[in-house]
Amino acid sequence: MRWTRIIAAVILVVALAWIRSAPAASTSARVFSDTGNIFIEQNGKATKLTSSEMDVDPALAPSGKFVVYTRLGRGRNMRGYEVECNTDPKPDQLRQVNVDGSGDKILLSGRKGEPDERLCDFRDKQFSSDGRRLYFLTPGWSTSGALHLLDMRSGAERFILPANELVVLSFCSGKYKDHLAVLSHRHLLFGGSYDWYWLYDPSGKKQLGPLGEFDNRDDMLRAAHGTWCAGKP
Repeated sequence: MRWTRIIAAVILVVALAWIRSAPAASTSARVFSDTGNIFIEQNGKATKLTSSEMDVDPALAPSGKFVVYTRLGRGRNMRGYEVECNTDPKPDQLRQVNVDGSGDKILLSGRKGEPDERLCDFRDKQFSSDGRRLYFLTPGWSTSGALHLLDMRSGAERFILPANELVVLSFCSGKYKDHLAVLSHRHLLFGGSYDWYWLYDPSGKKQLGPLGEFDNRDDMLRAAHGTWCAGKP
């Protein structure tokens, strides 16, 4: 019996060592839209999640369990809004679907209204690092879009502030984790205007200061990774 236990223990140790040394399977996933349908690609295999042919702009939740996307009420070939949100023949929808294709549901429906109230397009979707908050942009004013926040737990949605671009610093590991880098169009006191990135807290209620002018979003991201945030995405 003693030798049996010893042999079993040796086998267990060898098995554990082999498991630890074996290459880990790829868990990376990406989501994309093709011909108006949402797909998820994992380990080189693409799986179709929707079939409406009107679905675009997917974003994978940090948990990897579900995807949010936009269903275009006017069809994917009628993309783009001047300023107003057109709800004819149908309003746009912000939707959620599980990565196995189940549980497809509406989170928000598009609506007309004042610049800080209207909803459509639901573009540039980005999650906080814990997945509890979803940020997105909608049409707003003639010179600026509108940044909105959806609480993924309660379903409450609210307007935050005017914005033309957004980067949620969910990849930060320091004090700026989940803060917001927002591109704002602002007017000078004696005429003229400028477009700078500004730093806000995760609620979007507190402006912490200017981040400056960048030629493009990629330049701003490089500055974030190299200056404001510790580590890499």
